[in-house]
Amino acid sequence: MRSIAATLQYIFKNFLFIFVFALIPSYFFAASLDLENIRALAQALLSAENPEFLQVFSFLSFVNARGWVFSVICLILLVICLPLLFGFIEKHMRIGSRSFKGIWGRFNTNFLSTLVVGVLFLAMYELWALIASGLIYGSTLMFSGAAGSVAAVLVYFVMLALISYLASIFLLWLPCLLITGYNFMDALSYSNQLYAGKKGGLFLAVFVPGAVSGVVTLLVVGVFAPMHVQVPVFLIEEILFLLLMLYYSALMFVAYFRLTGEERADLQKKF
Repeated sequence: MRSIAATLQYIFKNFLFIFVFALIPSYFFAASLDLENIRALAQALLSAENPEFLQVFSFLSFVNARGWVFSVICLILLVICLPLLFGFIEKHMRIGSRSFKGIWGRFNTNFLSTLVVGVLFLAMYELWALIASGLIYGSTLMFSGAAGSVAAVLVYFVMLALISYLASIFLLWLPCLLITGYNFMDALSYSNQLYAGKKGGLFLAVFVPGAVSGVVTLLVVGVFAPMHVQVPVFLIEEILFLLLMLYYSALMFVAYFRLTGEERADLQKKF
């Protein structure tokens, strides 16, 4: 839990400096959501009815048929904003400078590595969404009534644990690329060496915030979906995406500095 606490501390201490990198992408992510599909899926689960496979997949996938344009815009913005955010966090932790000066120079340095790792993770996530959707849909067919809804939720969190575990394996890959200057395979090998000693801690650091976000989403949809109210769902999903984007971006650097033993300049007291 040390990584979670240290990451949250960094986010809230520097929120005014880093939230600007996540604000616009989070808006377009929320705009990309098919809120009508989320409402129909929630209503089906709450009324103990069987949802359709496409309903589940549209909910889990980053891209859906109704909001794909906003999803594409969100992805383009992430390609621009994440290298800048990584550059800011890395510079702040490495030399203690909390300014935007030279941030575009970091963009040029971070762009390709961030793009490659981001595309690979997106492909992994979409494959996970496809498999998870099939298992969730299958669980509602195997059990009838309320048991099917309970089974679907349980399968969702089991699959969330699986994608969290896979993400934790590659969590340190990008910081190793950006900070050490290693090539992709050498950085991956080094990140695996760092990961080997802290598997459980890094898994929890990835899983717990994702699980909390999943619970909040289910509660929000469960409350507002029957009332056909969309604005609160939109705002809460935007805030959740913003916080998760900042959290996971900071987490990988917090974990990297802690596991390598390198001193973080941003934590040094200034007299």
